[in-house]
Amino acid sequence: MTQAAEVVEFHETENNSFMIKHKLLNKYIKVGRREADYLKLLISHPEDSERERLYQGELTEKERRYLMEKFEEWGFLQTEAEEMPAKKRDMTLIKLFRFNPNRWLEKNLYIIRILLHPVAVAAYGLLMLGALYMMMSDPDLVNRISLNGIGIKEGLILYLMMIATTAFHEMSHAAVCKKYGGSVPETGVMLFYFGPAMFCDVSSTYLFKKKRHKLAVLFAGIYSQWMMTAISAITFYGLLQAGIEAPLLLYYSIANLGMSLLNLIPLVKLDGYWMLCHSLGIVNLRQKAFRAVFSKILPRSKRKDGMKANAERPFEKRVLLLYGIAAAAFTPLFWGWGIYQLIDRLQPYLGMFAYAAASILLIMLAVHAMKFWRTLRETV
Repeated sequence: MTQAAEVVEFHETENNSFMIKHKLLNKYIKVGRREADYLKLLISHPEDSERERLYQGELTEKERRYLMEKFEEWGFLQTEAEEMPAKKRDMTLIKLFRFNPNRWLEKNLYIIRILLHPVAVAAYGLLMLGALYMMMSDPDLVNRISLNGIGIKEGLILYLMMIATTAFHEMSHAAVCKKYGGSVPETGVMLFYFGPAMFCDVSSTYLFKKKRHKLAVLFAGIYSQWMMTAISAITFYGLLQAGIEAPLLLYYSIANLGMSLLNLIPLVKLDGYWMLCHSLGIVNLRQKAFRAVFSKILPRSKRKDGMKANAERPFEKRVLLLYGIAAAAFTPLFWGWGIYQLIDRLQPYLGMFAYAAASILLIMLAVHAMKFWRTLRETV
């Protein structure tokens, strides 16, 4: 039997806090020193009577009971895979295929370090600036952008190019994470708001000491897209000067740039969101922000017992409230966009049945929203 102490790691961070990792779940939580000390006691003394006799901390009996329930719910008191609590289904993110790239990254770490040397990264930046200057110095290039020249064949090629770029985007996250000593337990394909996408688990960045290393990992994917956009634009312009027109390269540059800018949106869990979380130093930003808005809307008499006033700093309170309002307004629009994309892709094949499928998904989304609303009554 595996001991809990063997699968739970404690990493002290700034402001007297701890980042705690469950190695089997590959899950992280950030708590204060009191909570971390109590979890250590729970792990070392699972018997209630012995644990209560030994505990000499500041937590009340009610707080200890609540913490034990939460640690149990999150799986931090379990030691075997079959004991782990069933993970709640997230309708916004459905993983279809995954694999572990760690061995490949370790094998090619020397090449990764060369490609990510500061001189190389600066060269990529100069390449982007060169492409930007080229595009701005020739305004007539904009007149060449027309969707009339895209047929089925061109559309398919463009789609395949975007898939390859997305894979490169995710592997860029993985490479930078590995460079700074992190682990990448999985990467693969998923449905994000019902649209096909790829993902890369770089949650080990939570253990990085330097904020700039965390942000470098998260920004790597977008930076790689900008580099691919620059290469494509320069190639297009070079061929054009040689009398060869390759409009597909220009279409790709525009589409790739647009996708990278979309990825910067911080109001849903895209790269921009994670960069904002690490920049502000707020874990679970989205959930805390929704809870901040929820606490303003729900009358005090209807709040659950034990729901305490937030202990955030005044600046953090303002950030949570502003972000919560913006995300609450934007998220339904993003859901609607996902449903529209689903109907648009299925209708040519299913006809009116595409709307039936969308209706079923809307019902599922309503259930998901109700469950999320209930979680807002709990403290984080």
